Amino acid sequence: MRFWVRQILTEYFKQKWLMFLFITVFFCMGIIFGAFAVKTMNADQADHLSGYFNGFLEKVTTTSLSEQIYFRQNVLHNLYIMGALFLLGFTVVGIPFILITVFSRGFILGFTIGFLVKEKAVKGFAFALVSMFPHNIIVIPTVIIGGVTALSFSVMLLKRRFTVRNQGFRGSVVSYAAVMGILCLLTGAAGLIETYLTPVIVKTAAVYLR
Repeated sequence: MRFWVRQILTEYFKQKWLMFLFITVFFCMGIIFGAFAVKTMNADQADHLSGYFNGFLEKVTTTSLSEQIYFRQNVLHNLYIMGALFLLGFTVVGIPFILITVFSRGFILGFTIGFLVKEKAVKGFAFALVSMFPHNIIVIPTVIIGGVTALSFSVMLLKRRFTVRNQGFRGSVVSYAAVMGILCLLTGAAGLIETYLTPVIVKTAAVYLR
């Protein structure tokens, strides 16, 4: 079973490696632009964000958020992204918006890391690493694979406009929906990590960061 899954993934990557590279570059561009965006903030924006972050550090060490509510928020946030990619994949005009969605996810990540580094230097980078790595090790590949899958489906729809339409379209839709469904389940797993593991790490790290 494991070999079969690995073989399918390897074959899929071989077929889509150029698109994987394209989407990954867009995601990385989002991270870079997000990190540089921190430098464009004016003094008022920086002070406001700094005050919010310091307040967060104070709260996270003294209070606890309802795990049920936190889990729902985390899962819904990730599902919104995957849902957007899924729906955009059904439209040819959604191609640029797929790229924007992937870019924006990278932008948020880059901005967060950039702000923490600017605010707390090396400690900020360490805090970003331990607090964002556990769930993002699932979220980032999921977003990239979701972007590739949605973009591939949109391109396929575009090609159908100019070629003879074959009878395999229904199977393509089922396969597309199945892949995106699996990716949604993975985002649920990321939500579990972000709910039950990340807060413990954040609370511990916040003590040293304050």
